[in-house]
Amino acid sequence: MQPWPHDPLPPLATRDRVTDAVLVVFCGIVQAAALALGAFATRDAFAALHGGSYLAIGTLLELALAGVLTALCLFTSGCRAERLGQSYAIDLRHALYARIAGLPKSRHEQRRVGALSLRFVGDLSAARLWFGQGLPGVLSACVVLPGAVAILFALSPALSLRGLVPLAIALMVMTAAAWHLERRHHRLRRRRAGIAISMIERIAIAPELDVMGRTDVELRRLDEQGARLRDDAVARRGRTVGLQALLQAGTAASGLTILWQASVLGVAPALVAASLSVLALIALPLQHLGAAWDQYCAWRVAREKAQALLREPTLPRARRRAKSPVCVEVTGTLDDRQIAFSAAGSCLTHLSGPDSHHLARIIAGLDHPETVDLRFNGMTDRPGVAYIGDDHIGLQGSLRRSATLMNRKRPGDRRIIETLTAFGLGDLLASGGLDQRLAENGKGLCAAQLLRLDLVRAVLGKTDVIVIASLRWLVETEKDQLLAALQNHSTATLLLADTSDISTTTKPGAL
Repeated sequence: MQPWPHDPLPPLATRDRVTDAVLVVFCGIVQAAALALGAFATRDAFAALHGGSYLAIGTLLELALAGVLTALCLFTSGCRAERLGQSYAIDLRHALYARIAGLPKSRHEQRRVGALSLRFVGDLSAARLWFGQGLPGVLSACVVLPGAVAILFALSPALSLRGLVPLAIALMVMTAAAWHLERRHHRLRRRRAGIAISMIERIAIAPELDVMGRTDVELRRLDEQGARLRDDAVARRGRTVGLQALLQAGTAASGLTILWQASVLGVAPALVAASLSVLALIALPLQHLGAAWDQYCAWRVAREKAQALLREPTLPRARRRAKSPVCVEVTGTLDDRQIAFSAAGSCLTHLSGPDSHHLARIIAGLDHPETVDLRFNGMTDRPGVAYIGDDHIGLQGSLRRSATLMNRKRPGDRRIIETLTAFGLGDLLASGGLDQRLAENGKGLCAAQLLRLDLVRAVLGKTDVIVIASLRWLVETEKDQLLAALQNHSTATLLLADTSDISTTTKPGAL
């Protein structure tokens, strides 16, 4: 088993993401400068209007420049923030799939397919929203808010000192109330995951459940789950909107305080107008902070689940093409029974007994208990191994693609056609050629055709070991013809698992 790092999540500080984050911060700095320019220009404009004079061209240009710079900063920071979020989602998706692919098959079978599927929906969405919107919003606010406060103090220290008190109180109340939001996200995630997993697993068998008369039961259960999800979602949304409402109330209270203090201190209307415009611009990043905390809580919950999956040990399945026939040796203990199995290279070996299918999975690399030692030509390096189990594994696409799924470099059509014909798939070829579309996992083909397609794939993939542990082989009526085709087209070591007495018999030269 391969060990895992202390923090298995993809690193955030990669070169491209650091560049995006720096650009977001830079846009915040420029936006703060534009805010200062606009605030002082607003003061001058109101002073001119109050004095009954025309607005200066320079003041108008400053206001226009402040607006243009703010718009450009919003556009650039938004695009860069989205790029940052998508970049991290790509790396997280890569890490999650690689970990799932490397899991032992037995561990994979213990997990619900729907739960694993959610890793590519909910967790990735939470990561994208936090790194693409929440974190950039926080970075921008860390620049804009101090700059805006400094501008307020530069305009009028007396107004700012008194006017920002209500907003500061609202921030403290929001901070105290925000700590419970993560608990809401935990509960909401459980509800959402339960519904999604149930639907993913039931949709595939919905017609069969309907025949069994369970549709009404499933719909009623779905409605009950939906009602509980609705209540939790409304509660979480209410908490998030409540945090934002607190900030809005604080901003409004600060505005009223500034107006009241201005009337008491006799501050010039131009300074009051400029201070109120800056205060209004402060409200936007504050709203972003409220939304960012909600997104961060969602990411914290998703991160825990992703870390748990990424910490699970995986099996090393990297393969290296062997230059000579591969001998297989397995020793150790399996289910409290001693095992000692060997197969000569380029030979047909029957693997029998109650542990035959489990042993076949170990040789194929699907499982590898710590109590078992597996060697190929005396080495632990894995050669190319093809495993043919009860189910055909295939992706949607052409017959050409399905037949060459194990190939990094696809062979020519002539080679593919010759191999398909040799294994008795001439009729399938004649019905649509190599370009005919096959459904996922070969749906629509019979078991005999799928078995032959698996054998073709193993031969075209130039595998060194072919492990067959399939009921399809046990009921196959043309075993001799298929073995002859393997003998003519491959030199791989062939292992056949069956359910007879605990023994192994080797037949040199059978291939």
